[in-house]
This record gives sequence, structure tokens and C-alpha cells, in this order.
Amino acid sequence: MKKLLLIALFIPMIGWGQLTINITYAYNLTPLTDTLFLAGDFNSWAANSLAYRFTRTAFNVFQITINPPAGALQYKVTRGAWASVEADAQGASISNRTYTYSGTASTINIQINGWADIGGNGHTTAASNVYILDMNFPIPQLNRTRRIWVYLPPDYQTSAKNYPVMYMHDGQNLFDQYTSAFGEWQVDESLNTLFSQGDYGIIIVGIDNSSARMDEYSPWVNTSYGGGQGDEYTSWIVNNLKPAIDSKFRTLPQPEFTGIAGSSLGGLISQYGGIQYPQTFKKIGLLSPAFWYTDTIFSQIHALGVMPDQKFYFVSGTTEDATMVPLMVNMKDSLISKGLDTSRVRLKTCVDGAHSEWFWAREFPMCYQYLFAGLNFTTAVNTLPAAKEPGFEIYPNPASDKIVLRTDNGETLWNIQLLNINGELLLTQHIKGNEVLNTASLANGIYLLKGISAKGTVITKKLVLQH
Repeated sequence: MKKLLLIALFIPMIGWGQLTINITYAYNLTPLTDTLFLAGDFNSWAANSLAYRFTRTAFNVFQITINPPAGALQYKVTRGAWASVEADAQGASISNRTYTYSGTASTINIQINGWADIGGNGHTTAASNVYILDMNFPIPQLNRTRRIWVYLPPDYQTSAKNYPVMYMHDGQNLFDQYTSAFGEWQVDESLNTLFSQGDYGIIIVGIDNSSARMDEYSPWVNTSYGGGQGDEYTSWIVNNLKPAIDSKFRTLPQPEFTGIAGSSLGGLISQYGGIQYPQTFKKIGLLSPAFWYTDTIFSQIHALGVMPDQKFYFVSGTTEDATMVPLMVNMKDSLISKGLDTSRVRLKTCVDGAHSEWFWAREFPMCYQYLFAGLNFTTAVNTLPAAKEPGFEIYPNPASDKIVLRTDNGETLWNIQLLNINGELLLTQHIKGNEVLNTASLANGIYLLKGISAKGTVITKKLVLQH
């Protein structure tokens, strides 16, 4: 009886002394791959302590429960470093948060409106359903990284739907006036309007360009401007980026629900990608395509042909360039000569068209609607590919002296290889469940973690070390 009494007295005390902090909203451009940490006077202001890591409960909602001492507390939220500490809506510094903790179970609800390194919601025109997947998504084929944007349909978080996906180049120009040097395409506003009018919805993946834009957007070299890295770039989209998107979001991964689109050189590389990878991309959007850059784009068509179920949309202004419209017509005729039905290619010219973002913003909705019209989404969901084998996760990231590797289930054995950015093997370790990997001896920088499962599945993830 005494033992039962002791248990009964103990039960009500469970949960006492706990403080729960809910981040009910974090700036929607907070990278989805980033981990949030609590730093305060109760943990020596450690910016990335594993013991003070938030759990992400939704895209921009987080929670943590801690056991601090009673009394006045000061704290802030970081993304793993003081360079990426929370800020105001303009990205400017804010004072420490304060809270007087009673010592009994309590809850705080806070919002984060911006970050010191990426700004805030007062300094963006991107809609609230636009997110950053990763600020530095690795491109191992080119030893580079890239910011990746993701537009999700307005009902993504309230439905169980799976969606088509379109991959678009020059990502910094698609959604946000503040990241576009010449104006934005307003892809998010246009798609949100179409959705409100009954459109099914689509996921847009925006890929930032870089200083190597001309090299990456053409597989062939133009002796005056460069090129020659387009094959590696499109291979990365097909073999690295698309699998990551399909694993993280509810997509319709089949080729008939997957598109690629861009303007100018982005149109050139979209044409190349559609022909080179017809089993991946069935919808190709070409806005003011720079076919003048290389004649080999036509040789590719004649060498490889076109799949009869692909769909192409061309649009440009009539006075953008003397060769623009004739080359588009030539490409359309080449596609038809290789077996594409005339109903699956549309070419539009506009007398007021210009080689400019405002023109592509205006024409994008028509391009999208044409390419993705007439799809049977119900049938597509019923024929989704089987679920892929679970992978592994890294905490924290960025990291310092150690990382925790956690498999998605405790049954799969993974061989983890840590590589530097040049692909050189530094160390290897087998994990099953949770394992700690010591990284104290490694220099600051970007590394790759390559996981190979017992069944042969290969997954590569980026790791940032900041001692």
C-alpha cells in the first residue's frame, strides 16, 4: 500500500519544472533543411547545443521543452550560429528575449520575423507559401552549392493531395522583388490567383543562377560567352535535386507530371533537358529561348528525337532579337518533323514582348496552363511509385565537434562515408538507429555525407562544419 501511495504522489509532479517554447510562426523563408536552436543564459549562450534543439512540427512551426532554473531568463533563437540569429522583419538586430520563469510547467508562444543573415518578412515580396528548401544545396557534379526555392500550393498543408512539379531556372527572379535585379516573375501571385479560380495546384522548384550561369545553362561552348557545363547541371537536377524534392514533398513524380522551364539561356537549358531526359520531363516551357547561343541545340533534336507524349510551349516578343522568332519556328518544325503532334506544341509571339522579367511574368500563367492542362490527377495518385527506402538525418547542421546521425527507422543499416567537397573520403562509419560521429579534427567548411544502405540505396547530404 505504501508503494502505491508513493507512486500516486509522484504522478502529479511529472511535467513540473518544464518550460515549453512554441515558435508559432517562423519567417517562411527560413530554410526547411535548417535546425533551430535555443540559446540563453541557462546554457551559456551556446548557439547550437543538441540539448536545446527545436523540433520542427510544421514547415515554419517549432517546439522545445527545457528545464531551466526558476527566475529571470534571457534567450534568443539561432539557426546554429550567431551569424544566423533571429532578427526583426528587416533582418536587423533585436534585443534578447526575456521571461520570468516560475519553476512550474509553463508555455511561451513566440514568432520569428527574420534572420540576421537572410532578412525577414518585411523585406520580401514572396508569398507566405514560398519557402527556401536549402541555402546551399550541394551540386556535386560541379563542386558548387545553390539556393533552392519551393512554391507549395495554398492547400498543401491542409490536404493530402499529391502535385505536379515544374523545375525553373533563375530562381531568384521568380518570387521575390528583393532578390531579382530586374524585377520578379510573380510566379507565386499568379499561381495563387489561378488556384483561387479552381486550378488543381502545382509545386514550383526555383533554382538560383550563379556567376557560372552561362556555363551551366549550355552543354556546349560558345566561343564568345562560355558554356559546356549544362550536362552536369541538368544531370544534377535529374539525379540529385528531383529525388530530394520527391522525398520531401507530396509530388506526382511521374514524367507526365514533371516540367522544366526558363527564359533566355534558361529556355535553352530547358530545351536541352527535355530532349536529353524525356523520361523525366514531359512539359517544357521556353520563354524567349536563346537558341542563338549554339546551333547544336538543333543537332540534339535530330540525333535524339522527341517523345510523342511530351509538350512544348514557346513564347517571345517579335522584336526581341532578329533571330528569336525564326529560331523558335525552326525548333517547333524540328519537333514536329520528329513525330511530335501539332496539338502538343504551341508557339506564341507578341508584338509588345520584350526580353525582360515583366514580359515573362505576364506570359508565365498561359505557359503553365497549356503545359499542365488535361491531366488526370486521380489516376496519377493511384499509380504512384512504391515508397522509397527510408534514409538518414543529420543533427545539428551546421555542426562543430560532433554530429548525430539518425536513421528513419531502426532496422536499416547504413554505411556512412564523410567526403570533402572534392569527393575525397575522410572517414566511414556504420549506423543503425542513432550514432554520434566525431568531427572535431575536421576544418571548417562544406562536406558531403554519403549514405549507402544494405539494400544499395545511395543518399548524399551536405554537412557544414563551423567550430
